[in-house]
Amino acid sequence: MGFFEENEQNMQTILERGLGILAQNYTVRKLDAGEFAAPITMNTQFRIAHYEIENVGHLMTMYTEGNPQMQMVTYTLTPYFKKLPMISTDFVFGADGGMFMIEVYELVENREDAQYQEWIRKYADKLAELSDIADIPTKPAFYDPFRPVFVSKKRTYDRDAACFQNLIDIMKIFIEQENAGEKLTEEEAAAQKAIQHKYVDDLIDLNGVSTMVWVKDHGADYVRRFFHEIFFGV
Repeated sequence: MGFFEENEQNMQTILERGLGILAQNYTVRKLDAGEFAAPITMNTQFRIAHYEIENVGHLMTMYTEGNPQMQMVTYTLTPYFKKLPMISTDFVFGADGGMFMIEVYELVENREDAQYQEWIRKYADKLAELSDIADIPTKPAFYDPFRPVFVSKKRTYDRDAACFQNLIDIMKIFIEQENAGEKLTEEEAAAQKAIQHKYVDDLIDLNGVSTMVWVKDHGADYVRRFFHEIFFGV
């Protein structure tokens, strides 16, 4: 098996395991991505799907197809009903080996709440298990205050399985936190959604790193609809 085929298999493994752990714990319903299901960006075919995770929120998955120079898979879970972080990950496989990010975004009210921060420390402790893998520096961004816990790492072939498992372990913590949390009131849920919605708008208006590529190829109006309706679901 060549590198391209191996990486294709890795991408499907991430998607299957990431979706599978949610399906083991919740009812998952695939939604219609419509015109956003198969965009071409950076001369690369993307395949996009999104899902309702019943009583939890929204999941978006995205992967590239047919481009040996950039094989990428993205997985983003946005919670609606409880005070939970947004979980986002990108794995990129390329000629230089590639990189990956696993990110925990605190798009909630009262982020400093002690009980909430106990859960955030659990995510941080789990990501710390990857500390032996070389970091890839990130540029300062508007969302840094909302993303205190994340890793940006250089891909290491012999650590692929551990990195994939780390994402699943992060999802296990999310599920534990979801099970332990209380449902937000309508007012609290609306306030959390407003924070998430503003974050999505800011990604476009303040030139998020990957966002600029999509805006260049499709225009800001397309990207705004894509991000709100499909990518984040808020």
